[in-house]
Amino acid sequence: MRLKKKSAMLISFTVGTLLLATTALADIASKSGYDELKDAIKLTAEQTSETFDSFTVDFSLVMKDNGKIIMNENETLKYDRKKSAKENISSGTSIYGDKNSYQSYSDKDTTIRYSEEDPIYYVTEYTKEREDQTLTNPFKEDEAEDIEKIVDALVGNLKDHVIVTDNSDGSKDLSGSLTEVQIPSLVNAVASFQLKQEFNQSGRNDSKMPHLTKDVFVKEVKGTADVNKDGILESILGTGVISGKDDQGNLHEISIEALITVSDINSTKVVKPDLTGKKVVTNVAREYGNEITNPEKFLGKFKNDIIIEKEGKFVKIGERYLEITQINAQLVAGHYYEVYKPEYENYKSATSDLNFKASFDKDQKQNAEFEIETESKDKVRGSIYLSDYDGKVNFNINTASSPYPMGIMYDSTFSPDLE
Repeated sequence: MRLKKKSAMLISFTVGTLLLATTALADIASKSGYDELKDAIKLTAEQTSETFDSFTVDFSLVMKDNGKIIMNENETLKYDRKKSAKENISSGTSIYGDKNSYQSYSDKDTTIRYSEEDPIYYVTEYTKEREDQTLTNPFKEDEAEDIEKIVDALVGNLKDHVIVTDNSDGSKDLSGSLTEVQIPSLVNAVASFQLKQEFNQSGRNDSKMPHLTKDVFVKEVKGTADVNKDGILESILGTGVISGKDDQGNLHEISIEALITVSDINSTKVVKPDLTGKKVVTNVAREYGNEITNPEKFLGKFKNDIIIEKEGKFVKIGERYLEITQINAQLVAGHYYEVYKPEYENYKSATSDLNFKASFDKDQKQNAEFEIETESKDKVRGSIYLSDYDGKVNFNINTASSPYPMGIMYDSTFSPDLE
């Protein structure tokens, strides 16, 4: 959940699909299905943020182009309100083919992050107890009422497109569907315009997302929802199909399926990771929040040794240098380069000399990510983590092929060069 990296495109598609699915659930008996569903969503938001001791939220999204998966995302969020603790486990494949796996844990005193791409556990310890780390009720936000009015207006008078099952235990199953001709023209026009922008904004040649340029419209929407006897929304599934053509006139049908479930109410266990035997980078946040104190102290040069194993021994063949030349609240920039002993110059690679500019994460002000292009036009992604605790910098480079050829032992930890 890493919902990491979750991107604007992912959010846009998910919200759009679930909104249209909600529109499909338009009428139930004497009270409209839309109102029934809205009541269940509001009650669920209230109970999860104020009443339930613990619960689990699972989210999944799959996007297909003509039946072939081009993106998927899975996220599990576990909440323990009594301990004010939460756990996030996410994985997926982006529209660029990048696979990701991310885990995090947080409570009032600690945050722990870990991913398969980086074997280091990043720990932030807070000297001042933080506010509740579980969910807040979005319907109590200032703009909630205005957003609700907009959604109400979009739904309009859609009726008679739903099947309702009242179960013997008091729960309800809702299901409905809309075809192109049943979707209001205004909703379809707005959705088509927005989707066209999303399909054409990546700007990268390796994107699996088709560039739809004409005849873009929402072809079909389906929705199902399960509400338990207490009025809590246990699951909602939205499926949308978007049709359109690319510049070559090829027809594409993009299907988007988003599922959210709420389970294990008052029985979810949130477990703090056991870091015994793990490689750990610890930072102490001396003030509330996760920001670097006096970031200018990281300006300057950092280094570590380049080592290989040769004839049964570790041999130093050069040094890595990381020069940080600019840093502020938004970004960190600098120069990474490798210096080899003359007899080991052949170990240099396309990533041996890079200039980078990395943007800090919104919620993790010590972690920044970057993407650059080498002279050979290869895409290089990486990250930099500034440890306020031990004064060291972790610098990682990720490429399609290993950037550390011929047995080089890569060390991502750089110490200040104070000589």
